[in-house]
Amino acid sequence: KPEPEKAKTGAGKNKKQAAKTPTVQSIRVDLEKVDRVVNMVGELVITQSMLTQQMDDQLRARYQEMVRGVEVLAQTTRGLQDAVMAIRAQPVKSVFSRMPRLVRELASKTGKNIRLDMVGENTEIDKAIIEQLSDPLTHMIRNSADHGVETPEKRKAAGKSEQGTIRISAEQAGGNIIIAVEDDGAGIDRVRVLDLARERGVVGPDQQLSDEQIDELVFAPGFSTADAVSDISGRGVGMDVVISNIKKIGGSVHVRSSPGQGTKMLLRLPLTLAVMDVMLVEVGTGPYVIPLSSIVETVLCERADFGHAPSGRRVLQIRGEYVQVIDLAVRFEMKTNLKENKRFVVLCEGEGSTKIALIVDRIIGQQQVVIKSLEENFRRIDGVAGGTILGDGNVALIVDVQGLKNTQEQKSAA
Repeated sequence: KPEPEKAKTGAGKNKKQAAKTPTVQSIRVDLEKVDRVVNMVGELVITQSMLTQQMDDQLRARYQEMVRGVEVLAQTTRGLQDAVMAIRAQPVKSVFSRMPRLVRELASKTGKNIRLDMVGENTEIDKAIIEQLSDPLTHMIRNSADHGVETPEKRKAAGKSEQGTIRISAEQAGGNIIIAVEDDGAGIDRVRVLDLARERGVVGPDQQLSDEQIDELVFAPGFSTADAVSDISGRGVGMDVVISNIKKIGGSVHVRSSPGQGTKMLLRLPLTLAVMDVMLVEVGTGPYVIPLSSIVETVLCERADFGHAPSGRRVLQIRGEYVQVIDLAVRFEMKTNLKENKRFVVLCEGEGSTKIALIVDRIIGQQQVVIKSLEENFRRIDGVAGGTILGDGNVALIVDVQGLKNTQEQKSAA
């Protein structure tokens, strides 16, 4: 008789444990409804920013209770914004999960032994970005399998294991998601890449490039190292498809390669396409915003150490490093009456930790803005990533730091 009682007691415990297990409840919501809420929250952010800007020092001194109320409103608005963005967020697992089958197919077609490692599949990112991520990631995996990982025979001859590895990872870094695709293959053949680039007129015959600049040539429009068109990666399209797709969603791509050891491609993507932390600056009579994630530091021009490179290009020397300089008033054809020593340098970081110095008239402050696409409503403009409506109702352009840097380098190379 005791034994059945023990069994009954055990069953009772199991029932209690089952009862304590929390159930996940969910509802299906039309994405358009979520987008509508996102847009309304965006308008709320603009209104809250407007209230904050309109409160001058006298108002702050006389109406402290109202000031505290506005500060609470700002905190609540930020919390609401984060909560709404979390609703749109999805784990990158939905994209990563398609890659094991792709790698198996590529290994079979190329006769290579390839293992796929995946890290950070639960990292969350905006649904709109995930939808645009599949094609670039697929192209990068194909490129690693075709051009990166060697055949078992070549790997054995090089003293490597016969099985090659492709690793994809995702992690959050500040307001960005970093997705890396790396392989332990042969690396980029820089001599061949440079020769092909010169043959096709991408690089001048006497132009000297660093190793990093040669590696970046794989993203040049129409550039491909494939000897013949295939259905794997050498389809005559090239990696420029990757960079153009990633730029459309406000991201950037950078490549690092070590001969004989492998190649690593890094995608830097915004967490969301809706909002951005920025620094508001003035150039001429117009407001511009620079993404806060790109800014390293700011300094008065009169304290900056300017010089000229052998090519004649203006540079800024800072802590032993020479950084190219772009005057935003000149670049955007804005008239300024300020003497240069009264203006400011905003030191920004581009792809691959390279830096660029932007000269502006005035630094107004930091704030959060709602991003509006110019391509959807107008057209693409070089050096401009989008637009935003400020708290005072004025429209400001969002500076594309990497785009400005690339345009400047192309002009210097011409």
